[in-house]
Amino acid sequence: MDIDYFKETFHFSLGSDSPLYEQLASYIKIQIQAGILKPGDQMITEANLCKILNISRTTVRQCMDRLVEEGLLVRYRGRGSFIADSKMKRNINYLYNFTENMKELGANPNSIVLKSEVVDAPVFIREQLRLPSTQTKVFKLYRLRCANNEPILFEKSYIPYYLCEGIEYYDFSSVSLYNTLNEHYALNLYRATETIEAIIINRDEATLLKCTAKVPGYKIQRISYLDSGFIFEFTTSITRADKCVFQLELYKNTNSTKTPVNIRRQVTLSQ
Repeated sequence: MDIDYFKETFHFSLGSDSPLYEQLASYIKIQIQAGILKPGDQMITEANLCKILNISRTTVRQCMDRLVEEGLLVRYRGRGSFIADSKMKRNINYLYNFTENMKELGANPNSIVLKSEVVDAPVFIREQLRLPSTQTKVFKLYRLRCANNEPILFEKSYIPYYLCEGIEYYDFSSVSLYNTLNEHYALNLYRATETIEAIIINRDEATLLKCTAKVPGYKIQRISYLDSGFIFEFTTSITRADKCVFQLELYKNTNSTKTPVNIRRQVTLSQ
């Protein structure tokens, strides 16, 4: 941010009930929303802000901490604070549709199909899908899920083939898998369970996700169910840790009411 512009456009409102750090944080957020501050721009140092505004280091630090918590700033040791890439949030406490969710969040979704074939399921996949002994074939779909052409997830999905014969002829680089299952195979997708594990991304996954090997990431395993109770999908997704933050909203339970935990996955996109 240009210091002269900052001096001209920001002034504390001394009659306001809002604390000084909140006024400063609000100003910076407006500059980000207006595009004055862009992802990757370096913020004025905390020392300079203290000097320019004649306020304490504590006030400036409270402001910066607030912006970091909201995902608007990132700090780098020895380099300072920078405007963060834009964030996308989506609920993951329901069976999500990547294509529709990305559209709702203002991103352009696309997928790169790496594998799309019918195979005999390995023993581990048979066990996860609880396949009948007479139905061991699965539809295997490997995709790189992207938003605004930026890779977000490397996704490996397995679906019992007896539920969706012929599905291998669809082009899932442009077609939604869940919409296809619902509209063409009358499968009523009902619920899913997800297991989230912190991992170190290996070399092959790093190449797909355009990052260096051995960086932190998440492995998300999802088992999805039909309204009949049958398992219809086993999916493993790999994402970079710097692209995905999980936010949990916890509520106090009562004797008469069960309040669900609200979980959000927050995805970071480059501009």
